[in-house]
Amino acid sequence: MTTQCAKGAGSPLPTQAVLSFRPEGRDVRVSFSGALTAHSLSGADRVLRERFGRPAGSVIFDLQELVLLDTSGALFLNLEMEALRARGLPSRLENVNAQQGRLLSQAVLPEAHMPPEGFGVSVGRFVPRRLAHFGRAVLEAGGQFVGLTAFWGRFLIALLSVFRSPARMRWTSLIFQMEQVGLRAVPIVALLTFLIGLVVAYMGAQQLAMFGADIFAVNLLEVTVLREMGVLITAIVVAGRSSSAFAAQIGAMVANQEVDALRSMGLDPVLLLVVPRVLALMITLPMLVFIADIMALLGGAVAIRYSIGLSFAAFLSQLGEVARLNNFLVGMIKTPFFALAIGLIGCFQGFRATGSAESVGFLTTVSVVQSIFAVILLNALFALFFSYIQM
Repeated sequence: MTTQCAKGAGSPLPTQAVLSFRPEGRDVRVSFSGALTAHSLSGADRVLRERFGRPAGSVIFDLQELVLLDTSGALFLNLEMEALRARGLPSRLENVNAQQGRLLSQAVLPEAHMPPEGFGVSVGRFVPRRLAHFGRAVLEAGGQFVGLTAFWGRFLIALLSVFRSPARMRWTSLIFQMEQVGLRAVPIVALLTFLIGLVVAYMGAQQLAMFGADIFAVNLLEVTVLREMGVLITAIVVAGRSSSAFAAQIGAMVANQEVDALRSMGLDPVLLLVVPRVLALMITLPMLVFIADIMALLGGAVAIRYSIGLSFAAFLSQLGEVARLNNFLVGMIKTPFFALAIGLIGCFQGFRATGSAESVGFLTTVSVVQSIFAVILLNALFALFFSYIQM
C-alpha cells in the first residue's frame, strides 16, 4: 500500500528519501522529504545511523515535506520510534496527514517477529525482545506444568470413581486400547530391542577383548538390558506411537466438537477417553518391557556367539550365574510411571487442541517431544534414587 500527499499529486513522483536534522534545544527534529518507500529505506537507514547520534532530549519525526509513503516506510518509522523508546528516548511524529496516519496505524510488526537489524534496533532492541521471548516461554512452560498437574488430579478423581463403581469403566474401550498400544507394538519393540541388544553385546565384547575379559560381555549385557536399555527403549517407542495417537485422536474429537457433545450430555470426557487409554498403557507396558528384555538378550546372545564364539548353552549358563533379580525389578518398577507420564501427556495435549487441523498436528508433535523428555527425566531420577538406596 502506498499513499501520496496531495501537494505532490501533479508532479513526477520522487524515488529517494531526503532527511534533514535540526536541533531544537535538547530535542532533534528529523524532517523527511521525497519518498520513504521500500526502494529508499536502505538509504534512509544509513543516513540515520551515520548522522543521528544520541540526543539528550526527544526525537521528532516531521513528515510535512514527505511526498510518498508506502507500507515499508511506515513500518520503518514505527520500528525506529519503538527502538528509540526502548533506549529511553521519547519520540513522536508531527505533520502527519490522514492518509499517512492510517498507513502508520496499520503497519505494525507482530510481536512474535523480530524486526530487521537497523538504526537503533541491533542491540538495544534485540536483548529486550529476546528476554521477552524467554519470559513468555518460561510462563508457557509453567502454565503447561500447572495444567498438566490439574489434569493429573482430574484423572485421579475419575480413576477413584471407577474403583468405587467398576460399572462406570468402559471395559470394551480398555481392551481395544490394550490391543492398540500393547499387542500392535510388539513387532517394532521386539525388532528394535533385538538389534540394540546385538549392538550392545558386540561393541562390549570388542572392547572387553582388548583386556582379555571378553567373557564379561554377558555381564555387561545383563546389566544394560535388564536395568536400563530394555525399559528405556520400549518406553521411547511407546511414547512415539501411543502419545502421538492419543493426542491426535482426542485433538480431532475436540476439533470436531465431539468432546463438547459429551459434556453437554453430562458425560465426563476424562472418564471416557483418558482413563481407558492410560490404564491400557500401564497394563501393557510392563509386558512390552518383558518382551523387550528377552529379545535384547537374544540379540546379545547372537552377537556374542559370532564375535567371541560363546555358544548359546554357555551364554545361558553364564547369564544364569551373573543375572541379578534386582536389575530386572528395577527395570520393571519404572514401567508404570513411564506409562502414566506418556498417557497423561498425550491426552492432555489432545484436550488443548482448538478447532484447526494445524493445532492438532502441532500438539501431536509436542506430545511426543514432552513424553520422551518425561521418560528420560524419570529414568534419570530413578537411577539416582536406586543408586542412593543401593539397589
